[in-house]
Amino acid sequence: MNLFRNYSVVIFEDSTERSRMVRLKKMMKAGAIVFIFLLLSSCFSISIVERVKNPDRYFKSAYRQIEEIQRHDPRRERRAHHLQMLIYENSDGEMIRMRLPLWLVNGCLDLGMRAAKNERDFDFEERYDFDWRAIKDLGRLGKGLLVEVEDEENRVLIWLE
Repeated sequence: MNLFRNYSVVIFEDSTERSRMVRLKKMMKAGAIVFIFLLLSSCFSISIVERVKNPDRYFKSAYRQIEEIQRHDPRRERRAHHLQMLIYENSDGEMIRMRLPLWLVNGCLDLGMRAAKNERDFDFEERYDFDWRAIKDLGRLGKGLLVEVEDEENRVLIWLE
């Protein structure tokens, strides 16, 4: 009778250990999801300002930032780590500002290139004469102004920092 009791206790302890392991695995997965969410949310920022009547103050601030970057590295020898965009849409009166790490931009480009290879009906590179690989490693271009576009309706400023 004593052996049976010990045996049942061993099984109970084993079940308890299994449940602890299952709970521990669940907690680790939940912790990993929370960690990834916090990591991604802290690495990029997107802000939208509505009802902007005069976008000049936003662009002047961005130009000052670009000038400061270029003053510290006039030959653009230091590698960039972030892509910044300032976009004004006059029709909506919206100012959009984005700051993205280049590793995230490159990851998105990789996904886009893979998706384009799988899409047989539409060849983006052939249709628009555009090579994604040309912009794959933006960081090597160095910090500073990348693109500036302005027309009657919209204004776009893209720079690397």
